[in-house]
Amino acid sequence: MAKFCSECGKPLAENANFCNSCGASITGKPPAKAQWQDKRQKVLGSQAAGTSRKKALLWFVGIALLGGWLYANLPESGNPIIKALPVVVEPAQYPPYGQQMALVQPKLENGKVSIPLEVLKEKKFVKFNYGDPQYGTPMLAYISAEGKIVTAVSVCEPCNSTAFHIKGDKIVCNSCGSTWELNTLEAVSGSCGRYPPDAVPNTVVGNEVQIDEQIIARWQRRI
Repeated sequence: MAKFCSECGKPLAENANFCNSCGASITGKPPAKAQWQDKRQKVLGSQAAGTSRKKALLWFVGIALLGGWLYANLPESGNPIIKALPVVVEPAQYPPYGQQMALVQPKLENGKVSIPLEVLKEKKFVKFNYGDPQYGTPMLAYISAEGKIVTAVSVCEPCNSTAFHIKGDKIVCNSCGSTWELNTLEAVSGSCGRYPPDAVPNTVVGNEVQIDEQIIARWQRRI
């Protein structure tokens, strides 16, 4: 005659001491149900631990991918015009006590404003005016510590200074003392740091450093 579990009503195997369905003791021995439940809890615990590890791994991978994307999409530092300039001469070195600008006379021809390359190589840091010699647009040119020729509008716009000097690897406004990195024109210190000399592109043709006249003619103050 078939026997049934008094706890769950399921059929019992012959000579069974415990119910295979609910773990209830048939003989009155208590350990069976507890053992059955312990095994079930261990299995469930192992499954939960595995799920937690998978979630942690996915979270870590997601954070790593996000960090890589953010790093790859950080804005580039440095002035883009200067970064695009080629290395054309020997890198320049400037005295730690400061070197002032030397005045040179530009030439305007065929839509190009040019200064002699040999003079710039000798002086390393020069100034010149586009247009009227006294009231035209002030310009500067210097040789960087990377060997690039940097040309820019020679105005510290917040304080209206048109004169600068180079001290070591920094370019400094003569009026307010604001300071920028020579190679990049990135701000170092000073209240006018957001407005370094406004770099303009140039090309070296033979013995001349040339700037497109229209670039200078269209220049407007940033503030």
